[in-house]
Amino acid sequence: MVRTSIEVVSVRAGEERDEDLVRELTGLWMAQRVDQGASPEAAARAVAEGRLREALRRCDVRAWLARLEEAPVGYLIVSENPFGLAPHPEVAIEQLFVDRRVRRRGVGHALLDAVVAYAERLGAEVVATHVPTQSRDANRFFARLGFGSVVVRRVVPTATLRRKLHPEAKPELVAMLRRRRGLAPAPLRRPIG
Repeated sequence: MVRTSIEVVSVRAGEERDEDLVRELTGLWMAQRVDQGASPEAAARAVAEGRLREALRRCDVRAWLARLEEAPVGYLIVSENPFGLAPHPEVAIEQLFVDRRVRRRGVGHALLDAVVAYAERLGAEVVATHVPTQSRDANRFFARLGFGSVVVRRVVPTATLRRKLHPEAKPELVAMLRRRRGLAPAPLRRPIG
């Protein structure tokens, strides 16, 4: 079986020579969002907001596009020192996407080869990624490559955290939560008769 050659190219927004590549990456970025459950309309709105293009212009963000037989089939976006607190340079994989139709053909590995070369040029000692716990395939993929679990990342909506920090701000909310949890005292009952 002959393997088709996978081409991996670096992509930078704002550089005229890369505009076609940015468009190809944007198409895949939208496909990835739809693949994760967003509607095509929501994905198009996210592109229109310009967040991806803005991120690709940042000096601490790099992206690569994978092509198979000259068709875009995957991309990878990384950032340097995502928390800025590490004593040594660190590269974080922000997004890795491979079109479902070409998975298990080496596209992900080819994209990660580009990241390894980039990390080595930076002098980064580690490459990190965030993988959703419910994504079994992604967790297995990264585990096979030697990625280990280091932290549990917990997230909370800002409004929820505000309510938890200051429950006194809305006493009716505290009363409702107590009722819901069975912590409120039972209402007084009058004797019948």
